[in-house]
Amino acid sequence: MRIYVLSRRKLLLGLLFLFTVGGILAITQFTLTTPSLVRTPGTYYMANTPEKVVALTFDDGPDPIDTPDILDILKEKEARATFFVLGKAAQSNPALLKRLVKEGHEIGNHGFNHDYQQRHLVKEMNQTDQAVYAATGYHTYFYRPPGGFVSKTQLETTNRNGHVVALWSVDSKDWRNPGVKQIVDNVVKNVFPGSIILMHDGGYQRSQTVKSLGPIIDALRARGYRLATLSELKTLD
Repeated sequence: MRIYVLSRRKLLLGLLFLFTVGGILAITQFTLTTPSLVRTPGTYYMANTPEKVVALTFDDGPDPIDTPDILDILKEKEARATFFVLGKAAQSNPALLKRLVKEGHEIGNHGFNHDYQQRHLVKEMNQTDQAVYAATGYHTYFYRPPGGFVSKTQLETTNRNGHVVALWSVDSKDWRNPGVKQIVDNVVKNVFPGSIILMHDGGYQRSQTVKSLGPIIDALRARGYRLATLSELKTLD
């Protein structure tokens, strides 16, 4: 049997290599599991303001089960939010779109089919905008790409189509269903003046989101924060 003896230098180099590979793998997994590209230049993901104002945003609805519960809580708390709706869900639930507008919320555009590749970007934006207009008489202004993924070309195309790409700066990670307390902590521990907070009212079963919403609003207000729509937040930028 042959025995190898490593020098201290080789041992340190080996350990450094293992740490480097491990770090790369960890960063890669973090990137793949966190759908947040808030550093994309030219997107709206926060307002530069010292005022303690934040925007709650909800993706993937409207959903006939969870969206009404979320609206009930917002109404009870006298809070307004921005809902990024999917076109196919909007077509199926026009009454919910009307309720959103009636209760003072803002409607954003989330595409039609939640296509991460956005292969038919303009077509889907327009289809969703038409569904919103047919139900409410209002056009969409903000567009949020599915997963937050947007290339420079897609960003330029969206701007030419009359929409502003809106991402987020605080991810509740409710899409992971990590538990109500964790969702609340993900928001409250990371919030700052001008934040755009990502949550969901559709796509999957959102009971954890519903249960966390009231405590999130209460905790934010206890810390002196005011809630606004994206349009209102943008005026402070």
